Amino acid sequence: MNLVEVVLQSVTQLPPFPAVIQRVLQLVEDPKTSARDVVEVIQYDQSVTANVLMVCNSAYFSLRRPVHSLAEALVRIGFNNLVEIILTRGTSFLFFQACQGYQLQNGELWRHSVACALLSQILADRLNQKKSPIQFTAALLHDVGKVVLAGFVREHFEEIRRRVQEENLSFLEAEKATLGIDHAELGGKIAENWKFPPDIVAGIRYHHTPFLAPEFQDLVSLAYLCDVVALMTGIGGGADGLSYHAYKEVMEQYALKEQDLEEVIIDLESRMKKVEGFLNVP
Repeated sequence: MNLVEVVLQSVTQLPPFPAVIQRVLQLVEDPKTSARDVVEVIQYDQSVTANVLMVCNSAYFSLRRPVHSLAEALVRIGFNNLVEIILTRGTSFLFFQACQGYQLQNGELWRHSVACALLSQILADRLNQKKSPIQFTAALLHDVGKVVLAGFVREHFEEIRRRVQEENLSFLEAEKATLGIDHAELGGKIAENWKFPPDIVAGIRYHHTPFLAPEFQDLVSLAYLCDVVALMTGIGGGADGLSYHAYKEVMEQYALKEQDLEEVIIDLESRMKKVEGFLNVP
């Protein structure tokens, strides 16, 4: 069995993706879905419901009166916010542990993932795009491949670093050359195994190589941009954060200037501070 086969086999060691959240992702893909449909799916899951109510009643939303039910939460905070809470809390089991191969301590990959998810909404506003839970999800889960690949990166780290330095490769290219697969490609395979919608799969698989995406170009480019901006802030950069090739064409595509990015980063920092209260999930 070669190294790539060993890596792919290790994907089976991941815990199953929560069925309730998987169903929510399927629902938000369907334009006919109503907010009530989502509530119907999650209301019987005690853990998800408890998380939603806890976050709704936290300082993040600063509601004047406490929320006591999902139906009430839907009215008070809106559909997109409700779905974002479900996704953010429900996927924390993937990212919260240390990711040693990438030199990320407990919670750092999780903070980076949440920062990217928040940026998907901040940038969508600035770019006059319609905000959607699909953008949020692709940005939130873009680095899922690192969860599996971290151990292999740790074992081969010196070889990967040598390729970055001597061959002028990006960290992603050095991963691929050394391991036979990189974390973005592996993340796409994980998302397919979990039967994620194809646009989210593309956002994960091509978040470092947006111009290679055969479809869903807007979503993929946004996922790439979110990752770049988050790395610029130093959130969850780790060993690989400064070793990627940047595509100025994406900045030009969106006509983003330095001042725009400064304002986006200020907005992100403000939102991250609010999220910190429920970010440190056990």
